[in-house]
Amino acid sequence: MFIRHRPRVKNTSKPSETPDRVETRKRNRVILKSVLVTAMAVDAALGGLLIYLIFMYLPYFNLQEVDVTGNRRLSRDEVVEAAEIEAGINLLTVNLGAITARLKRHPWIRSASAYRQFPGQIIVEIEERSPRAILAAGKLYYVDEQAEFFSRLLPGDSVRFPLFTGVSPSQLKNHGLEVREMIQVGLGLVDLVERAGSDPDISRVAEIRMDLNDGLSLHTKSGRILVFGKGDFERKLKRYARLKKFLIRRGQWHTARIINLDFEDRALVRSSDKPRHQG
Repeated sequence: MFIRHRPRVKNTSKPSETPDRVETRKRNRVILKSVLVTAMAVDAALGGLLIYLIFMYLPYFNLQEVDVTGNRRLSRDEVVEAAEIEAGINLLTVNLGAITARLKRHPWIRSASAYRQFPGQIIVEIEERSPRAILAAGKLYYVDEQAEFFSRLLPGDSVRFPLFTGVSPSQLKNHGLEVREMIQVGLGLVDLVERAGSDPDISRVAEIRMDLNDGLSLHTKSGRILVFGKGDFERKLKRYARLKKFLIRRGQWHTARIINLDFEDRALVRSSDKPRHQG
């Protein structure tokens, strides 16, 4: 009689995990992930720092040349000095905004910009102010085309510009805007006179005298004073031309010294040998 034994089957199933063990395993995974991410971030930061240090001290990026354009009166060295650009500085550390701001503080520079050009060049572009006239107010100042008095004249500077006079230093300080507006009007008058051009007497202006209340008068090199006031200059110039012809016909032109054109429909003439003529 045979007895068949059933084979014993081994139980391979894992014992059920408790909630605490599950939570511990999840927490460990999070910690491990955080450690890996942090390690990668540190590696990236160290790598970036290393690259930055390499570029910072690599001679390839050191400043070798400053190219200046737009300068006429100022020399290249004067522009570089005004920009305060350090020789041999690394281009990656250059503050272009600060360079531009320093250049704009120079009285002769109206606008400026600066650019990097790798490997070792800075390009500086400037627009200089152009003198249009000279203002005499205690000291002599250059005036640009926008009637801004921007720089004092230095020995050797050109004086071949229209000269505005009649303003005191205190008026310039306290009424600078009014002075500037009157200079702007005066430049318009000078342009009209220059375009007329055919009359040698009026085109040879020695100075434009300003009065904040009464306006402008031209002092010619022949010694005449032509009073124009504050506006309507084209009509007054036509009146001046007619008056000159009238005085020439009467033989009184050479003695006319003060011609006041600042009237609605007439002019007043003061001569050197007679009290006055009216025409």
